[in-house]
Amino acid sequence: LRWLAPSLLLLFLAAPSAVVAFSSPNAVPSLRSANAHTLVCSAKDQPAFSRRSLLSGGAAFGLALGTAGGKVGAEESKEKLIGLSNAELAKKVEFDVKERQFMVTGDLTRALYDESCTFTDEIDTYTLDKWMDGTSKLFRNDYSRMELDGPVSVTDAEIKFRFKEQLMFNIPIFLPKVPLTGELTLKRGSNGLFTSYKEKWDQPVWQVLTSAKLF
Repeated sequence: LRWLAPSLLLLFLAAPSAVVAFSSPNAVPSLRSANAHTLVCSAKDQPAFSRRSLLSGGAAFGLALGTAGGKVGAEESKEKLIGLSNAELAKKVEFDVKERQFMVTGDLTRALYDESCTFTDEIDTYTLDKWMDGTSKLFRNDYSRMELDGPVSVTDAEIKFRFKEQLMFNIPIFLPKVPLTGELTLKRGSNGLFTSYKEKWDQPVWQVLTSAKLF
């Protein structure tokens, strides 16, 4: 029965794109933008799946059917933390990882990010608000966790760190669980704020899918 988990997960992941493709051949799911009642679509001319959108497609489908996700913490002040030393910045990022679990909750320290910061996986790009809102709904936060997999490297140009995650997607009934590892790069602007977030996974899609466990 080991084939059952990845097969069912693949079915749920493909479902939302099939629905979208049927209704609009040029539309691609913008999964971070999905809310609890609406599957928002982007009409950009790009491949239908990135690694992250393939896995999160089923979660967005679940949200579109009305599955509630988590909530991002209270809106922070728009005042930005400019002029931090590299050591101070590294500590704040470590806090977001260890305490806020920001990559699985969407609850980041907004004051560290330029409001125009873009959040990118290998194909899709999201605005700050879309990433925070979408990420807060994408995973079950009573299970999903992230942790550092090595030191936080910081320079005047960027911060990098490796991460490990255990994720449970908000797909109704099945709630697929997958492990992930990878590297996050946060590029800094001239004022020190983050202007770019780029997440790179170690594992290819097929390996993640076959590692999925259901229920």
